[in-house]
Amino acid sequence: MALVFVSNPSNTNSMEEIWKDITGFEGLYQVSNLGRVRGLDRIAVSKRGWSKKVKGEILTPSKHHYGYLQVSLTKNGKGKSVWIHSLVARAFIPTPYNLPQVNHKDENKTNNRVENLEWCTCEYN
Repeated sequence: MALVFVSNPSNTNSMEEIWKDITGFEGLYQVSNLGRVRGLDRIAVSKRGWSKKVKGEILTPSKHHYGYLQVSLTKNGKGKSVWIHSLVARAFIPTPYNLPQVNHKDENKTNNRVENLEWCTCEYN
């Protein structure tokens, strides 16, 4: 009898991954508390009016020269680059004082897990 060990390296923490719609892209994209972004199954329409089925998948982020991770989201044929840490904070962290910036507590700009992020002032950041 063979034993098989299965590991999930993308989720080494026991925290459950929770997905929420991205504001302005509802039904198209979601962000998770673990800092991942996924596209949903949908019909995409180009600027020229043609449409095609798009299978949902986890988006691969790119690193901006500032060191932050970003993804490109598309809606109605228009693309928009967004910071992943901002998406996570807007979806999961309330800001009762309308603080303008998101801080990475551990100063690692690629660690976009919700427990590593906090809203702050410009001066603090």
